[in-house]
Amino acid sequence: MMLKNIFKLIPRKNGKILTLNLFKLIPLLIDSYRFGEKYDGKTKLKEGDKVSDFELPNVQGNNIKLFDLLRHEKVILIFYRGGWCPFCNLQLRQYQTAMPQFSAYGAKIVAVSPEIPDRNLSEEEKMDLKFEVLSDVGNTIAKKFTSVLKYEGKSAERLKRIGIDLSEINQSVGGEVPIPAVFVIGQDHQILFAKSEGGDYKKRVEPKEVLDILKKLK
Repeated sequence: MMLKNIFKLIPRKNGKILTLNLFKLIPLLIDSYRFGEKYDGKTKLKEGDKVSDFELPNVQGNNIKLFDLLRHEKVILIFYRGGWCPFCNLQLRQYQTAMPQFSAYGAKIVAVSPEIPDRNLSEEEKMDLKFEVLSDVGNTIAKKFTSVLKYEGKSAERLKRIGIDLSEINQSVGGEVPIPAVFVIGQDHQILFAKSEGGDYKKRVEPKEVLDILKKLK
């Protein structure tokens, strides 16, 4: 399962929605509770901190710099586990739906995962993508903003049994994925909002929370 699975949950003209059968969902539910107990929701960077610039490739293979994006708008930076995770797909779909509201408050979405850029996207899929999806192989950038959790032992085996091999998907050994987190970064490079719901990846920062912050800032 590759990065292009994101597109199956984002609303499209043909209305396609990714469905994950119960067999595949159960292992993810089991591990969500375990990781929830092990990892809290503390982010590395907090509200008021200044961010450093970074550069990562997008799905088209183009390098994108954070500060270049901030020249025009605020950035809603979403760290997610990958297109193989149904909870991430649902979150991205929700944020995609709220994009017109974000835009009205001068903010754009940038999503970051450790998956390698998918070179096999069709031109139609590339055009359908309404926000930047960046590849942070090895979680180099994610580790500066949020914590990472590690799939190993039985948890890694459960993923492989349902066809998810993180070493192949991420082209990186170690089984690390970011703990989902959302940041709002101002054009002055200052963090205006920082939140994670912790290791239980079923729980996500809702778009409404981000909208509420943007409304207060306007």
